[in-house]
Amino acid sequence: MRLSLIILAALAIFMAPNFFRAEWETAAQADVVEDRPRLVAAMFRSSWCSSCRIIEPRIDDVREDYEDAAVEFIRFDFTLGRRDGLRERAEEAGISEVFLQLEGRTGFMLLIDRDTGQVFEAVTTAYDRDNIRAAIDRWLAVTAD
Repeated sequence: MRLSLIILAALAIFMAPNFFRAEWETAAQADVVEDRPRLVAAMFRSSWCSSCRIIEPRIDDVREDYEDAAVEFIRFDFTLGRRDGLRERAEEAGISEVFLQLEGRTGFMLLIDRDTGQVFEAVTTAYDRDNIRAAIDRWLAVTAD
């Protein structure tokens, strides 16, 4: 009995700092996410994806128009050798649920509401530059505070 209490006490001593640190990190991450734009444009890509080769130049051209807008562009590159840290990046961006559902799929950009996790629209190769601009503008208007 006494040995059990000693073991429990030792575990409590060693685990307490990790418990409190996890709470602090979660609170800090929430603060960081709140300071970021509500609209996220998340590109799911890889070097071997033929659709990516079509849509990425269009997105890159349009992205220049939104440098000062309330939208955050993120790329998730699933090319072998570049996948490390993608889950953590999605978590930092506040879109981990969407990322986990679509992890490994490529050839599209999602417009996501960071606050709710709702996917507003999937931008695919069917979108030309004007359609991409219209989609971003449409969801910027919805997420404007």
